[in-house]
Amino acid sequence: MPDSFDGLGSPAFYFYPPLPYWIDALVSVITFNALPVRYRLALTSLVLLIASGLAMHAWLRQSRARPTAALVGATAYMAAPYHLLDHYMRGAFAEFTAYALLPLVVLGIWLASKHRRSGTVLIVLSYAALLMSHLPTALLASVTVIPAFVLFRARQPAVLLRCAAATLLGTGIAAAYLAPALALQDWISAEQLWKPFYHVENWFLLTPERWPEPNIMRAIAPLAVACATAALGLCVALLSMAEDDERRAELRFWIGVSLGCLVLMTGLLPWFWRLPEMFKVQFPWRLMVVIEFASVTAFCLVPFKNLRRGAACVFVVAAVVLVPGVLLIARDALTRGKVTLAGAALPQRDVKEYQPRGYPQSDGQSYADLGLEPLKDVPPITCTPIAEVCRASEGRFGTMHVDVETSQPTTVMLRRFFFPAWRVNETIPIMPTKPLRLVSFVAPAGRSDFHLQRVALPVERLSWAISGLSLVVLLAWVALASRGSKQSLRNSTYGNERTPAYPGEVGAEIPLP
Repeated sequence: MPDSFDGLGSPAFYFYPPLPYWIDALVSVITFNALPVRYRLALTSLVLLIASGLAMHAWLRQSRARPTAALVGATAYMAAPYHLLDHYMRGAFAEFTAYALLPLVVLGIWLASKHRRSGTVLIVLSYAALLMSHLPTALLASVTVIPAFVLFRARQPAVLLRCAAATLLGTGIAAAYLAPALALQDWISAEQLWKPFYHVENWFLLTPERWPEPNIMRAIAPLAVACATAALGLCVALLSMAEDDERRAELRFWIGVSLGCLVLMTGLLPWFWRLPEMFKVQFPWRLMVVIEFASVTAFCLVPFKNLRRGAACVFVVAAVVLVPGVLLIARDALTRGKVTLAGAALPQRDVKEYQPRGYPQSDGQSYADLGLEPLKDVPPITCTPIAEVCRASEGRFGTMHVDVETSQPTTVMLRRFFFPAWRVNETIPIMPTKPLRLVSFVAPAGRSDFHLQRVALPVERLSWAISGLSLVVLLAWVALASRGSKQSLRNSTYGNERTPAYPGEVGAEIPLP
């Protein structure tokens, strides 16, 4: 990040979710940092892909799916078209990670509904991980499949309260990332994230005339139509199932989730996207993560041995509809693979939204035009009025050591984008210059040494405290639950011990002649 924006620095990792990059860091350690970035990221993505399959298999094995169906379903989840589109066409590293966590959240709800202590812990940890993987996916799941499944499974108020408490505790654990990411957006050009290109209503399936980027929609639209067609086939299969089949209710639920999310993608319910924070999702087709999860789960509940011909025909039609989107994804994957194998230099692009709030940006510029031309010839340090000594030396992670000698107070400007986490010594206030928003401070008369470094902000310290407290609460919850279960087991054991009884008493063993 210190090298971003031609050495001006970037606070991007205050806002990017950390979990995908932590996983990549572990892969880097395990491989002794020997792989070039393009190959290591491919390896990390493979790890995430396998993790998504294992998570899906764990969920399907605990649900009512048969063992073979669980294995096939986990494989299908890994190969789901939008799942691969995220990787090959969009390079959506964070959203790709979310695929591995959604099955675990749902599995935790299932176990909690069966009064399994592990279920509550799994909800807390997997929901926290989902929040720290990709916020738009976490938000969409939090208003669609997660509350719907809780209400579907929670037959008792205690289960409902337990699931609500678990998600709240998971949010607390994720606070170390969430709080700074939400609280510090006023210091960056966050308005770039909500420009017309990212308006949700421009990406509805039923408004192709407004699509800002038709190419990606030509891949996503067939996927959505195929899922809708498959849902129709699932409905036919549902009608053919026996009334006493325990999988009917589950299948009905997952068909409903899939169809409900598809309706939201079409734009038929525009009010949904006007709810607080929903516009920040940017693309309604991010719901494909939930749709593919629900569709695969539903397929694994279908008794294919008794499948009627009508349902099979509908599934064949869905597969045919899927072909154009799959071909586009495959073509893109082959193209990107050739670039990687050829060893061509990959473009390294910064993004405009992480420039300081107020930095002059032209609306006529494209996403790749950063508008750094006014800063092209700015030196590392400038003193105004001119000082006898005014020099700076670069340190690690964007830090600077500054040496100033002046006969009068002078304003020192450093070639670093302003962000409140920068500090110059402990008592020197810093401020952004206008209009270029660089770090500046006033050096007093005389000889002074200054050190520019990044420090933890109050909101960071508060968020660390919330996360730490949440972890302590989770550990205490587990300890109390474990102690309570041991006591219940002990009482149950004592209650089942046989006590001597007199002949003729109820429960006494009377010898037969």
